[in-house]
This record gives sequence, structure tokens and C-alpha cells, in this order.
Amino acid sequence: MKTHKHHQLFTLCMILGLVYIVRDTKLTSTPSDVLRDDGGGGALIATNATTESKDALITCDRKVATLQTNTFRIERPLVTIPEFWDERNNCSHFMNKNVIFFHVGKAGGGTVKKTLGENKLSVSMSHPKPKIKYIDRLKHDQASLIINVRDPVDRFASAFHWRLLLLCSPNDTRRQPEEGDKAFESPREFCYNIKRQEKILREKYKSSPSVLGEALCEESGKQEEAAKEASKIGHSLQLVQWLDFLVEPELIAEVTENGIRDFMALPLEKQEGNDSPLFEQHLDQLSLSLLEQRYGRDVATRIIESTPETVGASEQKKEKWEHSSVQFNNSTKPPPLTKLGECCLSRHLEKDYRLIQSMLGDVDEEGVLIEPLGNAHPVIGNACKWGSDEQQKLCRADLRSILTRRAVYLDHSEGTCSEVVSRMQ
Repeated sequence: MKTHKHHQLFTLCMILGLVYIVRDTKLTSTPSDVLRDDGGGGALIATNATTESKDALITCDRKVATLQTNTFRIERPLVTIPEFWDERNNCSHFMNKNVIFFHVGKAGGGTVKKTLGENKLSVSMSHPKPKIKYIDRLKHDQASLIINVRDPVDRFASAFHWRLLLLCSPNDTRRQPEEGDKAFESPREFCYNIKRQEKILREKYKSSPSVLGEALCEESGKQEEAAKEASKIGHSLQLVQWLDFLVEPELIAEVTENGIRDFMALPLEKQEGNDSPLFEQHLDQLSLSLLEQRYGRDVATRIIESTPETVGASEQKKEKWEHSSVQFNNSTKPPPLTKLGECCLSRHLEKDYRLIQSMLGDVDEEGVLIEPLGNAHPVIGNACKWGSDEQQKLCRADLRSILTRRAVYLDHSEGTCSEVVSRMQ
């Protein structure tokens, strides 16, 4: 009799526990199968479903507040794809542990971040400079690194104009923020009152990246001073500085065999003959590639195809590639650089161009445009070896387009920039 009562009590507890779990999960429809965690922070596994089924189950990663400790815990129920996209379920794909995005400034990184968010892909992000904890993870763990790439000279000119916009000018009517990043977030209303930097950019360099570029010429006599002042411009951190642990021999030695797994470049480049960059194609392929690593191609494709229409609206996609400063300027392009300024900036940023050449790897059939970096980590050569064959071809073409435009300036056998430019006229 006592054993029977214990059995009834145990059964009641199990029922109440199940009710609590279902209530706490708060799905808008009943989960489609029994779930179990794979223990690795990845997808949960359905015990009675296959990924080939029409109603394939995918992981709904989400944070749930714990009232007792005022913290969060992670839930990973399995749901159908329509259930995943239902906003009430608050689902995401948590990939923070093994996917890191280096958001390089003035190179379309805001658009990358927005696209990942729209596709509910949660990754670790580093901006405006690489975080040491993520570099350490890439050195020792099987993590993937995503980095956005833009022509170094174009990116520098954009950073120059963006910084100029944020600095208060004489008689500026904008308010000066007491704290935080208000000027960065709302430059129409706020500006930074950094008089010394403002004076250098507006007076010394005439509000022109060309004037600064020409001061960077080796024949100018001002090169060292100009280089120091150029390095203080926000978002001017060079690509080789972002990736120094894959470029500098003494730092490469710290990357273990179990370190960085994939290196994925996202070039923002308008190739000659195209009306606009094909950045959107890179972003679509990135989302698909990340999902494919977790679910396989068929299910990943189905997830992307099921994206709500509001996410894939054509008008939103039309201008998504444009960088954040576009909305505060009349054009996506800064005023044209002088040829001399362009040449001297190219040489100042030469290591970045050599790094881009290294990204093309040893299999580039069209030959070498400039000398690649010596002794870079082998993973650098895999920058375009991800996604579909079409994606890989587009990635290489974009990187080559960047190099082709500046290669004439990077041939030191042609003499100084003044000599190179004089022959162009």
C-alpha cells in the first residue's frame, strides 16, 4: 500500500514537472518531438525526426530570465521552421562560441551586423578594434573568423570624412554630448568638441584626405608626422593590425593546431562595369553557409527561403550595402582624391593591399598583381574558399578588382609617387 502511494506521488510530481516545463517554454505551438541536448551547445537532436522531412526540426536558441537569481539561462527546444520565425517564440541561432565577426569600420560592417540580426544569427562581434579575448579564442579554438574588406584607400577616405562629420566645427550649432556615443549615433544633433583633432583635420589638412595623403608621400618631408596623425582618425585601424596574429611571425607561432578553422572575407567592392557592389550576394551566401554548418544544405536553404517577407523586402536590400555615414552625406562616394594623394595613401597602406593579395591564395589563376605578404598564416589564403562556387568566384573577383585599381601606384620600380603621377598627365 505504501509503495502504491509512493508510485502515485512520483507520477504526480512527474506530471507537474512536465506541466511546468511546457508552461515555461512558452512556444506558440506544441514542440514537434522529444528533445535532447547534444551537450556541445549546438543543435538539439530530434529522436523521431529527420532533416529530410518536410517539417524538419531546428534549434530555437533563446535566453530565458530566471526570477530567483536575476540572470538568464539558455533554452534550446526543437521547433519547426515556421515556429522558429514566429516572433513570439524569440528564437535565434546561437553561434557565439565558434563564429567571430571582426567588424572593420567604414567597410559595410553595419550592414553585415544588420543582416545577421535579420536572419537571427547570433555571433561574437568585435568593433571598432579586435578584442583580445576573441583573438585568444581564434588562436586556440576551432572558431571561424568573418571579416569585411574594402579598398584600403577608399576606406581611409571614408573614415576621414566620417571623423570630420563627428567633430564640432567653429560656430557649430550641434550640442556637445556630456557622455556616451551620442555624436556617433546622432551626428545631426551632437558633435564631439575635440579642438586639437578638429584643428588638425580642418586647418592643417584642409578638410581633405588628399592633403593628408600628399603629406604621407616619402618626398613630402612630412611623412612621419602625417602617419602619426592619420593613425588617430577613428576607423583608420589597418587590416594588418586587425589580423596581426595571422600576419606577424611571432604571433602566428601562438596559433595552435586546434586554432582558427575558417577565415571568411566579405569584400565590399564595386567592380568596373557594375552599377553597385554585389555585397548582398556575399551576405546571402554567408547566412546560408553558417546555417549549413549546423543543419546541412537542404535544411539551411529551407530556413533562408522561409525568411519572413519583411526581412527580404527588395527596397531594404537595394541600399543595404551602404556604410553608416551615407545617411548623413549627399553621396556614397567622398570627393575624388588627387592622383598624388591617392598614390601616397596607397603606399602608406601597402601592407593592407599585400594582405588582400595573400587572401587570394596560391590558386589564383590570373596571377599576382602585387607582392603578397611573406609568411602569413596559411588560413589567410582561404579567405574566398567558402560558400558556393559562384560565391568563391565573386569573392576573388572583388579582391582582384581592389588590387587592379591601385597596382600602378604600388610598383616602386616606377619611382616616387610624384614621378608616377607626372607620367600619367
